[in-house]
Amino acid sequence: MRYNQSRNAGSVKPPSGNFRYPNVEYTKDMDYVRINLHDYIAPFSAQGNQIITNETGLAFSSYNKSSDGLGKATSTLYLYMPEDMEGEYGGNWDAQNLSNVTRGVLGGFGDAAGDKVGSGINKLLETAKTGGENLLTKGTGVASAISTILGATNFGSVTVNDIFSVTTGQILNPNTEVLYKGPKMRTFNLSFKMAPRNSKEAEQIKSIIHALKFATLPKFGGAGGEKSASFVRLPQIADVTFMKGNTEHDWVTQFKPSVISNLNISYTPDGAWATLPNGSPVATKIDISFQETKMVYADELIKDKASY
Repeated sequence: MRYNQSRNAGSVKPPSGNFRYPNVEYTKDMDYVRINLHDYIAPFSAQGNQIITNETGLAFSSYNKSSDGLGKATSTLYLYMPEDMEGEYGGNWDAQNLSNVTRGVLGGFGDAAGDKVGSGINKLLETAKTGGENLLTKGTGVASAISTILGATNFGSVTVNDIFSVTTGQILNPNTEVLYKGPKMRTFNLSFKMAPRNSKEAEQIKSIIHALKFATLPKFGGAGGEKSASFVRLPQIADVTFMKGNTEHDWVTQFKPSVISNLNISYTPDGAWATLPNGSPVATKIDISFQETKMVYADELIKDKASY
């Protein structure tokens, strides 16, 4: 167990400093990626300070607070712009079949949830009453009866629509609607192939990989004064920013602080093992998968500046 460092558990500090590949100064005319690595701030801790409020602006600010106030980075990585850059947006939508009675009742709910609360409730009750009276004439009552029979007998995989199809040449109107279930949490991937040109650049690559490993893995033992073996501390947060000189790049998608969900390091990206005189690989490729810690809302989009 040459690599067992259990005596240091709970006392190892995160890497600190600025590391870059290529090892050059990034000027105002250069595009590059800056990755700040921060210790994780729990969103509902005293430091995260998530406060529930009914005021929209304050609630929104509170939601983003644990990712807006990350504090000073433990280390910063500067890397060239990768070849594959994408910005993904989307939502979770699902098709749902609604019966005629259900559609009528939902219409009443729509009024009840809006400004016409009183009249909406009355309409809702009337719709439910009318729907109940018309169950048999609309076919829903028949479908319910058939469903009960199928459940009580052994008809195999035969469905209500199967019965209607072969006996009447019709099926129940599905009245399909696509319903919004919620936003997708964004993920993105970055890949970098690094080939050192000298021993100093090789050391920079080694430091970059070490910092990313540290940010990906949990730390043994509880936080603060509670160094209990019953707990582990969460991995770090990565704040990835696409830069143009000293400013955020306003032509590409920016991302909120993210966690590293996967880190893959290849020491033979060209298919063969080869090293420089100091023992470092002639090339190393890293593939990093990120997932944002907060949802992105349309309210946060800015057209003429760097934006999500």
